[in-house]
Amino acid sequence: MKDQIVERLLDQGHIVIACADRLLNHKGAYLQDIEDLHRDGNIDTKESIILLKEDSSFNTPNYPIMDQPDIDWTLGPNRTGAPKWEVTCSNDLNNTI
Repeated sequence: MKDQIVERLLDQGHIVIACADRLLNHKGAYLQDIEDLHRDGNIDTKESIILLKEDSSFNTPNYPIMDQPDIDWTLGPNRTGAPKWEVTCSNDLNNTI
């Protein structure tokens, strides 16, 4: 949506490429650019808010979903690498309440 607003502003001659870069990437005086565009009537309040918001699609990496390998997670006693558990206790468990 932000791209469409900036594209329209460029096409209509309200901004130049440097201003488009500031608006799209929140650089430099982009807040002043938005304020000027809103005051002059080139963008409405809804468009101002869209331009002010961070674009979450740039912040969240888009990683491909990988298939999970078929791994047998059961731990049999004869399985190589199966952990050996040994529990010790200092209390006499036969005389507990």
